[in-house]
Amino acid sequence: MKDRDFSYNDLIRPCESLMTRVVWRIVRNPQDAEDTLQDALSIIWKKRGLVGEHPNPQALILKICINAAYDTLRKRRRHKRDESTPLHFYSQEENYRGLDKLVQKETETEILDAIGRLPRKQAIAVLMRIVKEQPYEVIAQAMGCSETTVRIHVARGRARLNQWLAHLNPYPHGEVTK
Repeated sequence: MKDRDFSYNDLIRPCESLMTRVVWRIVRNPQDAEDTLQDALSIIWKKRGLVGEHPNPQALILKICINAAYDTLRKRRRHKRDESTPLHFYSQEENYRGLDKLVQKETETEILDAIGRLPRKQAIAVLMRIVKEQPYEVIAQAMGCSETTVRIHVARGRARLNQWLAHLNPYPHGEVTK
C-alpha cells in the first residue's frame, strides 16, 4: 500500500482516545497536551506509509506520542531554566550568597563522590564518623568489628580523601591563621 492508501480513519481514529490519555499522563497540562498531540499527529501523518506498514501500527503511534510528550517536558524544563533571573539582577550581597551556596553544594557533591570511591568499609566508617558524628564504639557495633579496626578504616579513608580533595583545602601547606 502507498501513503495515499492510509487514511486518518485507518491509522489514528482507532487509538485516538488512547493517544490523548498517554500524552496527558506524561505532560499533565492541557495546553501542552494539545500541542504535543498535534506534534505527534504531524509526525504520524508525515510517516503514515511506514506507520501503516508497521506490524503493530498502534504501538508505533503510541511510541511517537510518548516521544513527543517527553520532548515537550524537556522543552518545558529548558524554558524554565532559561527564564530564571540571571545573577546580575540581584544585589551584590545576594549574588555572593547565591554563589556561596552553589560552591558549597558543588563541594559537598565532590566530597560525597570521593567518599563513594573509597573501599566499602572505609566509606562506611568515614560517613558514620565524620558525617554522622557517631562514636567509634557505635560504628564498631554497626560494622561488626573492633574499635581499633574502625579507627584504621577512618584514618585510611581520611588519608585518601585528603589526597583526592587537596585542591579544596584553603590552606594547602597547613598554615592556619587565627
